[in-house]
Amino acid sequence: MSSTQDPLHKFKLQFQSFVKNNPNVATAAHGASKIPESAKAVVVLSPLSLEHQFPRHWVSKSYRKTIVERPERLLACSMGIGAAITMYPALFTLKSSHTKQTSLLTDYVLRVHGRDWPEELLKLCQNSQKALDDCQVEVPESWNVGDIYLSRQTIDAVQGSIGALEVGVDSIFRGSSAEETSNRAFVALRPPGHHSHASTPSGFCLLNNAHIAIEYAAETYDVTHAVVLDFDLHHGDGTQDICWKRAGFKPDEQVDTAGEYNEFGKKFAEYPKVGYFSLHDINSFPSELGYATKETIRNASTCIMDAHDVNIWNVHLQSYESEEAFTKLYQTKYRTIFAKADEYFRTAKQNMKTLGKPFKALVVISAGFDASEYEQASMQRHGVNVPTFFYNMFTKDALKLAQMHSHGKVLSVMEGGYSDGAIASGVFSHLIGLQNQNWINEWGSAQVVKEIVRGCKPNWKPYKTKRARDVIRIWAEEVIKLGRAMIPEFERILFQAEPEESQMDAAKRVTRSQRSTTPAAEKAALAQTITPRATPSPPASMPRSETPTPSERKNTNRKVEEHEVPFVQQELGHGEDEDDEDYVYDEELNKTFNRTVEDITIDDISRHLETLDIEPSPPTSHDGPRESSDRPTSRPTTRSSGAPAPAVDARRPLSVSGPQSYKIPSGSTTRHLRNSRTSRLMNFDDSDISMISHISTAKGHHTTRSGQTKW
Repeated sequence: MSSTQDPLHKFKLQFQSFVKNNPNVATAAHGASKIPESAKAVVVLSPLSLEHQFPRHWVSKSYRKTIVERPERLLACSMGIGAAITMYPALFTLKSSHTKQTSLLTDYVLRVHGRDWPEELLKLCQNSQKALDDCQVEVPESWNVGDIYLSRQTIDAVQGSIGALEVGVDSIFRGSSAEETSNRAFVALRPPGHHSHASTPSGFCLLNNAHIAIEYAAETYDVTHAVVLDFDLHHGDGTQDICWKRAGFKPDEQVDTAGEYNEFGKKFAEYPKVGYFSLHDINSFPSELGYATKETIRNASTCIMDAHDVNIWNVHLQSYESEEAFTKLYQTKYRTIFAKADEYFRTAKQNMKTLGKPFKALVVISAGFDASEYEQASMQRHGVNVPTFFYNMFTKDALKLAQMHSHGKVLSVMEGGYSDGAIASGVFSHLIGLQNQNWINEWGSAQVVKEIVRGCKPNWKPYKTKRARDVIRIWAEEVIKLGRAMIPEFERILFQAEPEESQMDAAKRVTRSQRSTTPAAEKAALAQTITPRATPSPPASMPRSETPTPSERKNTNRKVEEHEVPFVQQELGHGEDEDDEDYVYDEELNKTFNRTVEDITIDDISRHLETLDIEPSPPTSHDGPRESSDRPTSRPTTRSSGAPAPAVDARRPLSVSGPQSYKIPSGSTTRHLRNSRTSRLMNFDDSDISMISHISTAKGHHTTRSGQTKW
């Protein structure tokens, strides 16, 4: 394949440059051929997802910035992917689905969404241009115009997303042998999907990506049972509703013209059967003040197991005072969803055995990063979030569940996350967890995240000068270069010069610059001239931090006016390029960061890879992680570029002292860091997750409807 045809050509060249700039990386690259595909995690990029762009050309630049579901999210995601690759270049395989499009009318898509909704979506996209040319909103009046937008290019985007899901599923099932098939895949796509119901779009979501992937896995690889583990900040009401549909219950929006359902709206459940297990904020959309009804609150709190073919368990996030308090909360409350998912799989296995049918499982993660500590405050209006290391802990628990029930098969699909910091840091932590590696807190520090998200600026440029000891900035620029090289379409869609500001925006800018000298009366008159429609105050019954209901947002003439408020009112612009006047070099953080990076070693990788092996039988609750021997072996790694690496003695500690390089793997280990005051690996009781269900059953403890386990 020529360089013009290979979508990863630029990335491969950049990776070769990365290795050249950091010769010690050659140690990692040298062992590429020794790592079986089954030990690697696949990352699937969806370039066509970028084609879904906000099309209302007549709106102001300031309004455009309030649209949070946008192509830039994929660029932030690539920063997190790049960060993970620099840490473990051997443990990831990058794939692009740049030419893969699957029709909205494919059978397995129709089995999830019915025929009416995919056909309507196609028609709306095809007819959108006329409305846009007339400066009219292109979506139906009943939709939330701040949440969802459409264009002709949206067809390419959603069909490209379906294609990316196929690549992800194929990657973990298709192969001539177990050694040649990866067990874990992360699909980086947009728009998200977990709010999409069978026939109704919602909350940025047009199609339900998780259910489509499961249906494809069932059709192509005979998967009979799946679980969806959802850690997005918001309840995946669409995913849960489709689980009710799969159980044989008639969707609320569907009319039973064929007489399929009995008088109670139920028919026989069909395969594949899917359990839904969610961790979310009960006070956020779709159960947020201004949106919430008794039904949405009840739905976001449903807990039911093995009843009428329904398996759903919802656990609510709560605030915490410290990282230690969060870890305890995770162990005692949030981990309950894994115990319930384990219970679902065990019961399903027994039922299939009784029926004399084969059982084949899949674990799917709805990976939304908007609960991150780095998400915009306006998204987290209720003060509930999770620390960055949560994504690592959660993902490693998902791996344990998969080892016990799905032969290690895990498919992770990107959902929410709307700030650069939340997405980049969350994806970084998630991918490290997807390879069962330990997360180190320094990797998620504010300074590290700040440096890598600089790469999300359209006009990013490397620093002109860097301190030789400033390891974080040197490393971050390597990450940024890799991330920006992952998808060639970034150049066309995201890195172009921003359009000239509108006349209204220019007037507003002039107004702001004159505020210090313009008399109050003149200011008021000027403001009234520029913005004839003032933003209304929210209703008295609604706190100012909340957003209006869809009915309050309706616009009778179907034009987007200045006073309309989208789903989440927040600005996500990157701002002006920062100068370095406020930068304070943190020598201790840089030393610790460098030490943690160079302490990723042969011993640690071997030990963690062993935990990814499939056991011949489900492990007992007494099984712990198995330690590998300390015999010197080559560090098992791969090169993303595929180029041969020079031979390097893996036992020889390597370091680079030049100003443009940083240290990674040497001969020491991370063990000494476990009790370090400056760097804490987020280790916790990672024994078999089935312990939770075993303990609660054996000792007669019970679980509340919100999911909190009483010990």
